[in-house]
Amino acid sequence: MLKKLNPLFWVLLALAFFCLSLAVAARFAAPASVTLSFTVDGNVTQLELAPGETPDVSALETAGEGLRFVCWLDALGGEAEPEQPAEHDAAYTALIAPELTQDMQPWLSHDSLGRLYPDELISGAELAAGVSALFDGAYEAPGLAALSTAGERDLAAALRGAFSESELAGLDGTEPMTRLEAAAAIVRLAGLELPACESAPAPDLAADRPGAAALAACAGPEGAASYPSGPVIIGGSFYYVDEDGLFVTDALIDGMYFDETGCCPASGYEPGPVNIAGYLYYVDEDGGFVVNEERGGISYGPNGRYSSGSEELDALVAEVLAPICEEYGSRNEMLRAAYDYVRDGFQYLRRNFYDLGETGWEVEEALTMLSTGRGNCYNYAAAFWALARGLGYDAQAISGTMGWDYERHGWVVIYDESGTRLTYDTETEMAYRRDGVYNRDMFAMSPAFAAGWNYKYGA
Repeated sequence: MLKKLNPLFWVLLALAFFCLSLAVAARFAAPASVTLSFTVDGNVTQLELAPGETPDVSALETAGEGLRFVCWLDALGGEAEPEQPAEHDAAYTALIAPELTQDMQPWLSHDSLGRLYPDELISGAELAAGVSALFDGAYEAPGLAALSTAGERDLAAALRGAFSESELAGLDGTEPMTRLEAAAAIVRLAGLELPACESAPAPDLAADRPGAAALAACAGPEGAASYPSGPVIIGGSFYYVDEDGLFVTDALIDGMYFDETGCCPASGYEPGPVNIAGYLYYVDEDGGFVVNEERGGISYGPNGRYSSGSEELDALVAEVLAPICEEYGSRNEMLRAAYDYVRDGFQYLRRNFYDLGETGWEVEEALTMLSTGRGNCYNYAAAFWALARGLGYDAQAISGTMGWDYERHGWVVIYDESGTRLTYDTETEMAYRRDGVYNRDMFAMSPAFAAGWNYKYGA
């Protein structure tokens, strides 16, 4: 049987339980106030708040001239949001960084043709220049310039301390960035709103490609270039520009191959006049196509191409010459084939006659002959004149007289390398052959041979 416990024991037990309850209550009781400490550029501000009260720290989120407030950091250096109901004491530090650019200064460059190479990998030095431009030169990216290529994580690492972690969260790629990707990342971090490109900002960058406006902004206007659609000669080489303003690459156009860079170099042709797909160009001694120059009495325009002054005639001439140039190897063979084409390819029809020595009719009469297939001696002469010039010969169409009765007549002369005048008379030879006489060759007649027909050139 248990002894009856002493009443004093119960008193002491109750007292111990009461003390323990007081201790537990004191341990878990809400504090009377909460202290928040904010450090901004070395200056400390403390706020005393009631538990659960939300602090207003907007007045503290300031920075000096040329600087910007980025975010608050907690005691462990992590990004923090102090404007929450306060529950316990805490300390925050403002992350201050240089201001971001308001107008991106160029940090990438075009090449000599105005290309931006959007798919080439960005170098660390280029990306470091982009970081500097992001802050108008007030921030340098540590270690970035030493990298041969750079990826998103490299950029993020270089910008820690200048951006919050949430702003850098999207930069987590490990692959090297292209120039286009790097420019887009820099512009996004700058917070710049750029209008879409209305046309291709570079001959290798489409206007509607995502990031095109960013790359154009990072390169700036200096060195930018645009070209008219069609074939163009730049730096002595051919390029072909499509309707969107872009260089065509890896394509065969009009007998010319444009490689992966869009270039068709003149090095594949011998120096001198060269007919490509029916059109005449000139390759100089240095191996480049000439532009805006005269060579051998033939003028080559800004696109490197000879023109009669009539696009319609040029197209008709090209249509005739393209298969001739493809079939024959030498220019003289091509000239002979062009002569035979005119001699045999048209029908005689009485048309205009011109005074002795009159000029300026060649284009019109050549266009008439090549478009209708009929004409008189002036049309025959003009057609051959146009084809010969399309092969690079300084041909001259002549309005004079022929024969001992001095009938008005048209023919062509070309001077050879020694300065000898050679006469070409397609219409007269056509007439001989029409009448069954085939032993009259009136191609490249020497002065002595031509004298038999008594050609007179007028006063």
